[in-house]
Amino acid sequence: MMAAASLSPAFADKLVKVLGMLGSDHDGEVAAAGRTAHSMLKAKGLTWSDVIVPAVPRPEPPQRRWRRTTSPSDTAALCLQWPEVLSDWEVDFCRSIVGRRRISAKQTVVLERLARKVEAFAHATGEWA
Repeated sequence: MMAAASLSPAFADKLVKVLGMLGSDHDGEVAAAGRTAHSMLKAKGLTWSDVIVPAVPRPEPPQRRWRRTTSPSDTAALCLQWPEVLSDWEVDFCRSIVGRRRISAKQTVVLERLARKVEAFAHATGEWA
């Protein structure tokens, strides 16, 4: 059985055009469009539930606010809420810090620099607690 996501673009385009005729002012065209659409699905071994899939609501992104942190792990996790501010290396660095109880002095310097960078962005965009 063919899933909605695997419908060929050509088939989906044709089906959309046929279904568009359901808005006709002429009852005969509406009936013909419905029958044609149904026949198209049947020929492919599909049902309407294979084609019409309910949209999944997009979750609201959580509100992010810069705040005081309590540990290096907390600071790194907070920085990760603003990935658009960080380079790929910086994101990976922060991920490597999350969950650690202690970090080296060198890592602390890097993390503090990243925290200042993200904090300045959060302040500039009003995402400040």
